[in-house]
Amino acid sequence: MSEARLRVTDEVGEIWDDPGEVQIQRLFAGLNLRCRFLVLERPDALDDGQSYLQIRLNHDLTMVFEYREGGPDWHYRAEVPLPAERGGDEVVMPVLLGWSSRREGWRGALPWVRWDVERERAWEENPD
Repeated sequence: MSEARLRVTDEVGEIWDDPGEVQIQRLFAGLNLRCRFLVLERPDALDDGQSYLQIRLNHDLTMVFEYREGGPDWHYRAEVPLPAERGGDEVVMPVLLGWSSRREGWRGALPWVRWDVERERAWEENPD
C-alpha cells in the first residue's frame, strides 16, 4: 500500500488518509469545543521540511489557522474572526480545500502573518 499524500488528524487522534473534499468538509463541520482542531499534513513532504495546515476553534467559535511549508521561514498564521454559523465557513472552506488539493490562490483568502516564536505558544499551551 502506498503512503498517503494527505493525512488529516483531529484533536482526539483520529486519522484519515487521503480524504476527499466532502470528508474534509464533514471533519470541519464536526469541530466543537471538545474536538477543537484539525491538522492536514503531507507526509510525503516531510523530507523537505514540514508541510501542514492546522485549524483551531477558539472558545468564542472564531478560528485560527497555521500553516508551514518548509522551514521556520515558511511558518504563518491567520485568524478567522467569524464563527462558522456567521459566515466563517465561507472563508475556511476555500483555505482547507485549496491547501489540501494544492490549488492556487488559497493563501489570498486570509491575511497571513509570519509565526512569531517569541509571541506564539503551542496550541496545547494556549487555551485562548
